[in-house]
Amino acid sequence: MGDRNGAMFGSELHHNQDDARVQFTDNRSAAGVSGGDTAASASYCDNRLPATAASVAAAILAVAIAWTLLYVNVSPELMAMPGGSLASIFVLYVAGTVAGQLITKVGGLPPLLGMMLAGIALQNSGLYNVTGWCFHLVSTMREAALTVILVKGGLELNAGQLRRLSGVVARLTVLPCVAEAVAAGVAAYFILPDFSLVWGLTLGFTLSAVSPAVLVPSLFRLKRLGYGEEKGINTLLIAASSLDDAVSISAFGILLGVLFSNGSLTSKIIQGPIDVAIGTVLGLIWGCVLIFVPPSPWAMIYNERENKVQNTSKSEIENSVTAKRSFLLGAGGFLAVTGSQWCGYPGAGPLACIISAFVAGTGWRKRSAEHKRNNPVISTDDMDREDSEEIEEDGELAVVQVFEHAWTCLQPVLFAFIGTDLKFELLKRGDMVFLGLIVLAFGLVIRLMVTTCSVVGSGFSRKEILFINIAWLPKATVQAALAPVALDIARSLGTVEDIECATRLVTIAVISILLTAPIGAFGIQLFGPRLLPKTR
Repeated sequence: MGDRNGAMFGSELHHNQDDARVQFTDNRSAAGVSGGDTAASASYCDNRLPATAASVAAAILAVAIAWTLLYVNVSPELMAMPGGSLASIFVLYVAGTVAGQLITKVGGLPPLLGMMLAGIALQNSGLYNVTGWCFHLVSTMREAALTVILVKGGLELNAGQLRRLSGVVARLTVLPCVAEAVAAGVAAYFILPDFSLVWGLTLGFTLSAVSPAVLVPSLFRLKRLGYGEEKGINTLLIAASSLDDAVSISAFGILLGVLFSNGSLTSKIIQGPIDVAIGTVLGLIWGCVLIFVPPSPWAMIYNERENKVQNTSKSEIENSVTAKRSFLLGAGGFLAVTGSQWCGYPGAGPLACIISAFVAGTGWRKRSAEHKRNNPVISTDDMDREDSEEIEEDGELAVVQVFEHAWTCLQPVLFAFIGTDLKFELLKRGDMVFLGLIVLAFGLVIRLMVTTCSVVGSGFSRKEILFINIAWLPKATVQAALAPVALDIARSLGTVEDIECATRLVTIAVISILLTAPIGAFGIQLFGPRLLPKTR
């Protein structure tokens, strides 16, 4: 009886287990179908069209939230449309960003052109109207953008590369830049009405700088395709462009000091050397301070190890040091640019900004190289590197990336806002555009001639020399940064004649960007594969 009941219980238990197994399998299948639907749905959202729509929606939401925050927290007069000053600044920034993206996606042109066209359109359609303290806000934003350009330029200069520069790079850096500036300056002095020689040279050095924003991306594209690598033309032009900009900016600042210094002719003559001396000393001192303040990432890691504190990860320490270095370098540079104007030495600030960034970046690299040599166990990945000057500290690269992101955000400030300085009323005077084009053309012709003479006999073929001349044409970044600074200083410190000269300088700078930037970009893309040999 017990065996029979046990058999019956066993059979029932086995049956129940089979039913449970079937039910579990069905549940898993249902869950699998549901999970598959969810995965498929998520996968669909990651496709190109939905992802693009999501990006556009995110941008629209960001703009809407920013507009609402301003509308709620500032006076209605400032946010009135049209006519409100803050509303004008906001609309110009958004329109410039959108126009820059569109002209790049549709036409393959640099975004700066779309930003400038947006500024010109809004200004001359009456939708841009900035007065009162908002006018000074725009000036401050421009100076912040100039500071970012100066810091980026200083950080990108490498002491080891400068020491190893060949004669052709030195000639290509200095001679065409100075020749174009002097040629354009002399032409402006004789052609433009009421233009002094100093104002002419200021215009010349504003126009003489090459635009890295146009040149560098185009050269990197050719480099990836293998063009120009056989003789290092891409590296040559990229290295020379940074130094070219440094020469133009430094000379521009010195000339501004001469223009707006008070006193006799003798005091104006010595103003330039005084600006150079002050800028150099301040840049060296501030750069040396930043090498050791704040302490390096590995110093903080060692201190935590000695104190047996493990609350902070290595990445958190590096991020903290990067944030402190970026803030001190950027804030110090901004103070140098604005403070030098306040003190009456406008040429010293930009020079101090470039030098401090160069000294700090060089010091960070050297300290990193020394640390890795003295601590091979900690830095085993870098033991096989022979040239310690090539070793770049992660923190220094992170600082460069911070200013790259800052430049991305400030691009519309520079290019869209300089577009607002080009008013059609000025262009109605027929001599403005015509005489400006003559000055620009004369400077470019001299530049091309001197550029050719600078590289002849350096082992380049005729086609390669022709390409170097084409690549040395585009103007944009430095012109957009320097021209408004001259106008702002003229409005605050100069006479009516100075304001008129600065206005003409801005107009000619805008014309130079609109003409040379697309010509240079298309010329590099079109003629690069035809004129440069391809590496096999």
